[in-house]
Amino acid sequence: MYKNYQLKRSIRFRRFCHKAYAVFCSLHREVTIGRVSAYMADLEMLKQGRSVALSAALLFGAAGLVEADEGVPKDTALSSTRQLSLQEVLVVANKAEVHSEAYRLITQVSHDEIEALPIRTVADILQYLPGVDVRTRGVGGSQADISMRGGTFDQVLVMLNGVALNDAQTGHYTLNLPLSTELIERVEVLQGTSASLSGAFSGAINIVTRKGKKDDQSAAKGLSLKLTAGMNGLVNPELAASLSAGKTQINLSADYNRADGYYAPSPGEKEQTALHNSDYKQANLYAQVRWQGLDVQAGAQWKDAGLGMGYGFGSQDQFDATRTAFASARYTHRLDAWRIEAQAAYRANYDRYEWHRGQRLYGNFHFSQTATASLSAHYNSQIGLTSFGIGVRNDNIHSTNLGDTINPNGQVPNVEGFDLADVRVLDLVRGDNRFHVNYFAEQRFYYRGLSASLGINGTYNTRFGYHMGGDANIGYEFYPMNHVYLNSNRSLRMPTFTDLYYNAGNQLGNRNLKPEEAWLLSVGYKGTFGAPSSHNNKKGWGQLSLAANWYYRWGRNIIDWVYVPNDTKRPYHAQNQQRVNATGVELSAAYRLNEWLRCVSVDYAYTYLDLDLKESGSRYLDYLSHKLTLHLEHGIYKGFGASWTVRFQKREGQYNDVTGTVQDYRPVWLLDGSVFWQNSYLRVSAECTNMTNTRYYDYGGVLQPGAWAKVSIKASI
Repeated sequence: MYKNYQLKRSIRFRRFCHKAYAVFCSLHREVTIGRVSAYMADLEMLKQGRSVALSAALLFGAAGLVEADEGVPKDTALSSTRQLSLQEVLVVANKAEVHSEAYRLITQVSHDEIEALPIRTVADILQYLPGVDVRTRGVGGSQADISMRGGTFDQVLVMLNGVALNDAQTGHYTLNLPLSTELIERVEVLQGTSASLSGAFSGAINIVTRKGKKDDQSAAKGLSLKLTAGMNGLVNPELAASLSAGKTQINLSADYNRADGYYAPSPGEKEQTALHNSDYKQANLYAQVRWQGLDVQAGAQWKDAGLGMGYGFGSQDQFDATRTAFASARYTHRLDAWRIEAQAAYRANYDRYEWHRGQRLYGNFHFSQTATASLSAHYNSQIGLTSFGIGVRNDNIHSTNLGDTINPNGQVPNVEGFDLADVRVLDLVRGDNRFHVNYFAEQRFYYRGLSASLGINGTYNTRFGYHMGGDANIGYEFYPMNHVYLNSNRSLRMPTFTDLYYNAGNQLGNRNLKPEEAWLLSVGYKGTFGAPSSHNNKKGWGQLSLAANWYYRWGRNIIDWVYVPNDTKRPYHAQNQQRVNATGVELSAAYRLNEWLRCVSVDYAYTYLDLDLKESGSRYLDYLSHKLTLHLEHGIYKGFGASWTVRFQKREGQYNDVTGTVQDYRPVWLLDGSVFWQNSYLRVSAECTNMTNTRYYDYGGVLQPGAWAKVSIKASI
């Protein structure tokens, strides 16, 4: 279903003709114009020489089309005295933004693939991706945790257009992203970490928004209005716009999502019963402006959700309300072989959690803020790309129970009739602040089919001191579009404010926690054969994409909430596990033929943690040991199509049911489907998740929804 990279809409010129593009034919070489991944741009341009790369762009008449990781010196154009033997030239666009793909496993899912799935939120998208574990305490993005390779929900770096948006208080709120899925161009998933990605302990996810379409007048409007309605009082209107005028591009979106609560299969699995306290409502606003090298974005989210027994079996009336806002600005400047990037971002999150909805008992109130700034430089030379940079981040929190006392005269607000807008910093009597400095240096090398990189990074934290890390990677293209690779890296994660201070319910934080550390070794292969058929190439054999990866992670001081039986008041304590090693295998195969057989794919991920969950009483390391995803997307007749996904999940560990009885997680099969019709302006789809009405749990005693049908209508201009 998903791919590491793929050549799209390629055009090839093989013989001379009296056309505007005859200049390509006169080269007596095959010229391919298409879209491929970033490392291919790096590799081809460095193999052919910078003058060839610039000449190809000038011949095409659109130098701005070439978007790779390198800056091409202006004085090396046609006046260069170097004599080069012209090989096949590759003009590329739309680079991947997470990291080089030559020596890493990066999964990408495009907007077209996302649109065929029965999804409404980013969390919905991620649950279909191989190697990604999404655990929800509800639906509609009400609350979701994301983890990779047996890690915890605090160990994944989440970015929007390259801007990190992780929550300093807890990873439970990292996916509070105020973005309509209609604006997503693609989602990139990096398994593992790298020297230049601070905070990506077990992996990183980057969400890239789309760009507006342009016509000959360099001004265009792309507007879409979507309405989704379904069972359980589901209503989800969305408005999204992508506007382009000259060098300016604007993305705008607004959406509202709500449901009355959902039904789940009864224990006999013959009937469905309404699940108490599972309603939610959510609103998102997002705006983005791109102008030349400047990229500015801002967003806000408002959300209320009933969590059932989301954080413990003692109450079925738990409730969570959050208000999230962020803004960022990034500027990229190219000067000859240099590319300079500067970035600044701010994120704030209000949270009100209630153990009993609408009552004062066990209420928590938090206001966390994160401000970041970074500067990096990248230089292209004959040996490869040299990168280095520095970044700073300040995390701050005011809370009713997280941190040290900062206002002994403050009063905890009354929960009765409480509104987040009424929260004042003076009311939040505890708090903490910490400052980080991160820096990195990396050198990439390219020689023929060989790609390699060597990087180091460092972190200074005002609470945890200095720490060093780094990575070393090598990849080899032994056949066109086929690679083998080996990489290793050392990663680090700082404890969250919740890890350090939480003292409520049945959990007790630990001020003496140490940062998590891990070494990762990974070996893999990825390859692509052929290309999908098109209107100009109807006799193609299709495209086959394959990927295989094995990894081993040595984890030290991994933070977990461990059951301590002699503490009857706070039995779960935050502790550093001395040794948590993880190993696993990730396999995927996808075949694309034409509009009738758009994609058939198989993805499988196996993970094993060297940790006895029953003996340790782990609360969050109950991981997915097996995840199998089978996907089929196909055409039916004249604009009609369908998408089907079967998932098998086996989770290790235990949970407490509604009576407090300890239960083992059971393996589960899930079937989701979507049937749709579309033309250039209209798309109508009928969707259903959990079509077999399977009874299952993702986290704790929160029973997941049964069969849920919905209908969507989308109009595009």
